[in-house]
Amino acid sequence: MQNGKIYVSELSASKHEYSNYHFCRGNSNQRKTRVGVIIKGRGTYIYMNKKLNVNEGDIVFIPENTYCYSEWHGTPDIKVVYVSCFMHYEQFTYEPQIINCDKAIEKDLIEIAQLLSINDFIVELEAYSLFYKLLQKAFPLMVRSKIRNDKTLQTAIEFITDNWNNHFSIGDLARKCCVSESTLYHLFQKELGQTPIRFQNFIKINVAMDYLENQNYSVATISRLVGFNSETHFRKTFTDITGTTPLKYRNRK
Repeated sequence: MQNGKIYVSELSASKHEYSNYHFCRGNSNQRKTRVGVIIKGRGTYIYMNKKLNVNEGDIVFIPENTYCYSEWHGTPDIKVVYVSCFMHYEQFTYEPQIINCDKAIEKDLIEIAQLLSINDFIVELEAYSLFYKLLQKAFPLMVRSKIRNDKTLQTAIEFITDNWNNHFSIGDLARKCCVSESTLYHLFQKELGQTPIRFQNFIKINVAMDYLENQNYSVATISRLVGFNSETHFRKTFTDITGTTPLKYRNRK
């Protein structure tokens, strides 16, 4: 790791459980660094036109400075536990990757997550202590990267993520980023392998999947709720992204 001070803040933990299939639109608005353990299932993280495949038992590192989304499959269960934080350091040079470590780090992660579930200041300090020790083990095992984080792309990603359900044109987005539309399209294709509209559609379809899982709305209603003017276009986009139709997804169990 590069020389310089390092410290973490706002340490938190989360557990994600699904059945059969799940698409995740990516980091939250805060976009913390995440260290996770894949307890059940398998997944693919997609970032900057790259893919990282993970399987049961893998330890994964997702830095806060790289936006990624993920797709998950279970037989039938999917279970992932993350310990997340804002990580402050100089010249951070890592990208999403599997940490090739022993079972000790997996046990540490689960213990930290359990400690953070207890609302007690002293217990939280213990969780921080264990997390620093975990980083001490993990960083020497990680592969450095020369990825350059494009501020224009990050601005565009944040704008789309925060405004996915508002009407805006690519011209509006380009002006927000202070670049031309053609420059913006080129940047998305180069770094993410898709257009800004497709990136926005990934977010819309993720929200639609939540509706299909948790609400009894009709497909037509969901189509309108997530911002599609045409139900036919919604169905086609849903199938293109998930590989199945909205109704089959709802009845998949």
